[in-house]
Amino acid sequence: MTRSEALFFAAGVVVGATAGANYPLLKEKLGPLLSGLVAGAGAAFGESYSEMAKKVAEKVEAVQDAMAEMKQAGTSDSPSPAGAGTPESAPA
Repeated sequence: MTRSEALFFAAGVVVGATAGANYPLLKEKLGPLLSGLVAGAGAAFGESYSEMAKKVAEKVEAVQDAMAEMKQAGTSDSPSPAGAGTPESAPA
């Protein structure tokens, strides 16, 4: 461990101990601010998730449409088996 790392670790311990000792005061002062930030972040996350879900749904729909078109094109291009469904092939 270098001197710089030890200094950052010690500073983190001091900040953590100070915040822990003054937690009730900090909660009282910063509570409304933090709850507003969390609510705003939740709304922003909800909007971005909604947009992302729409894009994914559009992509899935496009892939399903393309697969359906390929399936239709494949069945219409293939020849019918040995006159199936024609009146001449009906038994007498």
